[in-house]
Amino acid sequence: MFLKSFRWAAVVALPVAATLGGAPASAQDDSLLTVPPAAGNLSGINQFCIDMFSSGQQPRVPFESRRDNAVRDENGVELVAPTITELTTASGVAVFPENPDYPNGDSYSTNPSNLIPTVYENIKSCRGNEIINTLPSTPDNPYNLHDDPVVTEIDKTSPTDDLDFIMDRIHVLSKPRKVCRNFRGRQHCYRYPRRVSQGDLRRLARHAVNIIEGNELQGRYADRAYEGFPLLHYLGGLKEKAVDPVTRSVTVNQIWYDTHIESDTAYIDPIAVDDDDEWYIKYNVKILNRGHEDFAPYMMVYDDPLELDLSDVGGPDLTQAGLAVPRIPNVGLDQTFFPMEEGLMYTLNMKMPPARFWNLTYHWGWRIHPPRVQVVENVRAVLATPNGPMPRNFAEIAVFGENPRESEASKLAAIEMIGDTAPAKRMWRMFRELGNMTTNRRPGRYFRGLNGSAVQAQLAQIREAFYDWSNRTQLPTGYEMGEGYDMTVLFLNNTIYGQLRDHDGIAQVSMSGRDVWDKRGDEVKIQLLNGDYFRHAYVLVDFGGLRGWENTFHNTLPVGGAGPLFTFGRNAFWIHVAGRGAIPIPNAVRPEQVTPTPLTSAMDQLVGFKKGNHHWTDALYSAMGGTPDTMSDYVNTDGVGEHSLNVIFSYEPSRRLRMYQFDALHHDTAVWSVH
Repeated sequence: MFLKSFRWAAVVALPVAATLGGAPASAQDDSLLTVPPAAGNLSGINQFCIDMFSSGQQPRVPFESRRDNAVRDENGVELVAPTITELTTASGVAVFPENPDYPNGDSYSTNPSNLIPTVYENIKSCRGNEIINTLPSTPDNPYNLHDDPVVTEIDKTSPTDDLDFIMDRIHVLSKPRKVCRNFRGRQHCYRYPRRVSQGDLRRLARHAVNIIEGNELQGRYADRAYEGFPLLHYLGGLKEKAVDPVTRSVTVNQIWYDTHIESDTAYIDPIAVDDDDEWYIKYNVKILNRGHEDFAPYMMVYDDPLELDLSDVGGPDLTQAGLAVPRIPNVGLDQTFFPMEEGLMYTLNMKMPPARFWNLTYHWGWRIHPPRVQVVENVRAVLATPNGPMPRNFAEIAVFGENPRESEASKLAAIEMIGDTAPAKRMWRMFRELGNMTTNRRPGRYFRGLNGSAVQAQLAQIREAFYDWSNRTQLPTGYEMGEGYDMTVLFLNNTIYGQLRDHDGIAQVSMSGRDVWDKRGDEVKIQLLNGDYFRHAYVLVDFGGLRGWENTFHNTLPVGGAGPLFTFGRNAFWIHVAGRGAIPIPNAVRPEQVTPTPLTSAMDQLVGFKKGNHHWTDALYSAMGGTPDTMSDYVNTDGVGEHSLNVIFSYEPSRRLRMYQFDALHHDTAVWSVH
């Protein structure tokens, strides 16, 4: 059980059939049964790492305890997967005593109980050896881990800007004509549908599809800084890079705009630098419109797997006689907190610790957090599966293929794995319909082109999907929070949408002042939903509330930044599902029939249509046609996978972040953190 940071076998071995979760779990729910505890207890190595070797590490704690409604045989083997889980962090253990000055467990006081003294040194391994490049900032050198960025001017136009422009152009092309006539001294005005040029509509729609798919762009959109970064998250099989053994460096390209961080890299293979020396991630970070932010890559570091045979001092051998690579939580840290401005690309080289320590780097922006997040993982930090250890990206490749861009068929097959209710896929589908729209008749002198009413109706639905895509701090059209939950986490488009109870979907996603989780013993009821056609797996991580956090950053307010007000600093992280594994959320079930859009509905109404004829009753051509139905009627959420989770917290939250939630199998942009 020490071979990995998560247990995955339960995730990938469960049946594919979706089940519904039902009501939220409750600590008083007698229908839930105790889940057999995980073997081992990492708190047992504290006496060696802390007491014997004086490493200065924060204490490790027991794994979580769980109850659920699964059906198991007499040997504890799961026969029917659970739909409700109750999880108690660290099996109820807390590292810090309750603060007598703050009986309600106020972590936002001037002296939080889980704030530990800042030490301006590199962190240490279990045996007290220094782990290089783990001190991000000091009073003398505020940017301790990277060189001065090289700054280059770029075109700051974002996908949001160009999609908005395309929709505006389609609106102008298709808006009704207004005609006014004077009769007996009075003016009478009326509107009738404008005829839309098929060629103009097709060109605009295809530009939009190319943006959404991340294809090569043409015309006015050519050479955009965002070219190649799709809105649909289906390219995971192509997002692995290897560290160059000569330069000891790998290049990561990112774009930051609106609520988004997109990267061409989600996995790095550092095998070429598997030694005791440092290596580098070279970042090219492009800040597009509305992307102003502080660059804050948060790195998670394991303990040294080469030191964890403790049998020489009377302890356990976590390496199993050298047959296993133990990856146990140590420390996470913001590597920098550097202000970035729109219209500029920042190139910098980030120093990394030896590759065996590196778990992942979590890029985040506090101004819109979540959803402004993106993760790059160590592909060599393997996942355990029923078929043996697998690289971190095995699930991405299994779902989307090794090269979704190999052919048009490969691309469409990959995109089809994304749920139809995903806002980006809704836009993609409806733009494709507009691009393929035809009158199916010979051009004539009158009524040439397409009926603008049908185009306007389709455009209204595209706009709604566009707004849904733009905001992941609330649930998209068609979804609602279940009754009794504090939070809903929705896996969709290989990312995460979420919503807090009574949150307006605009303000920072924060539990502060919401009477949800302020002190140890509080419960948070979470509704987990999956709208994609593949399995997701929920993971909950703590950033120092349980084991402690320190603040190592300086004030960047004078130069447009915000540290140390918002940085995570450095903290002893803990994985709340490490004992029994990530919580799987069943995939959505495909509808038997695709939900109609205004355009497909209009096509279905062409009764008695003949080539060359025009019918005033046909929705595509009639002056009265194309009126949109209620927006949500075009988003069918039947068949969505669901799981109900109740978390009982044994500690006060960290001031920096309460809950780091992500998808174990498809990390990248699938993160939804709560302050």
